[in-house]
Amino acid sequence: MIKCIRLIICASVISLSGLMAQEAPPAKQPVIDLEKLEVRDSAGRLLKMDEWLPMNASGKYNLSFNPEYTRASITKLSAEAYLEKMKSAPKPGESKSFVDGTTPASFSATTLRGKSVRLDKLKGKVVVLNFWFVSCPPCRLEIPELNELTKEFAGKEVVFLGIALDGQSAVEQFMLNTPFDYQQIASGQPIASQYGVKGYPTHAVIDKSGKVLFQTMGLAQNTLYWLHQSIQQALAEQ
Repeated sequence: MIKCIRLIICASVISLSGLMAQEAPPAKQPVIDLEKLEVRDSAGRLLKMDEWLPMNASGKYNLSFNPEYTRASITKLSAEAYLEKMKSAPKPGESKSFVDGTTPASFSATTLRGKSVRLDKLKGKVVVLNFWFVSCPPCRLEIPELNELTKEFAGKEVVFLGIALDGQSAVEQFMLNTPFDYQQIASGQPIASQYGVKGYPTHAVIDKSGKVLFQTMGLAQNTLYWLHQSIQQALAEQ
C-alpha cells in the first residue's frame, strides 16, 4: 500500500520543484516516510494519514514540505488555481482495455440491489465504468471524489457502474464503513477479463452513442477532473 501511495506524494513534490534546465541531471526524488510525516491543515491541526491522503489525491490541495520532508502543510487551492493545475498536468495514463471512439463489447450483470444491467441497452445515456477491488489503495483513495461526481450529475442521463472483483459479501462489508455511490456489480472478474483489465482502478466514460469517449488506468491527481470534463462533454453532445 505504501508503495502505491508514495507515487502520489512524489507527484506532488515534482509539481513544487519547477522546471529544470535541460543540461542538469534529473533531481533525486526525496524519500518520504509516510508513517512519520506530519501533515497539518491551514488551521494547524495535525491530520491523520487517512485524512490527508484522499485530500492530496483529489488534486484540490497543495502540499508544502519542509526541507527535510518530515513535515508538510496542506492547503486548499482556489477554484482558479485548481483549474490551472488540472489543465497544465499531463493527461492521465491510458488504459489498454478500452479504445477511444470504439464501441466496447456489451456485458450483462446484476447490481447489489438486484437491478439487471446490460451495457448495450444503456445507449442514449452516458455510462461511467469503474473497475476496482476492496484491497486496492488507489481505488479506495478516489472513492470520495467519485461520490461527488454522482451527486453533481444526479438526475441527469448518467449511469455510474462500479465493477468490483470482490464477492458480494466483501463489497457490502466494505461499504458499511466506506459508502461508494456507484451502482455496484460484485464478482466482476469475468467482466474485467472480457475487457482485459489488469490495472486498477480503470475508468471508462461511454457516450450516448455507446462509444468510448475517455478511458484511463490508475489514479492521477487529475483523473477526476478528466472524468468530470468527459461526462459534461458527453451530456452536451447530441
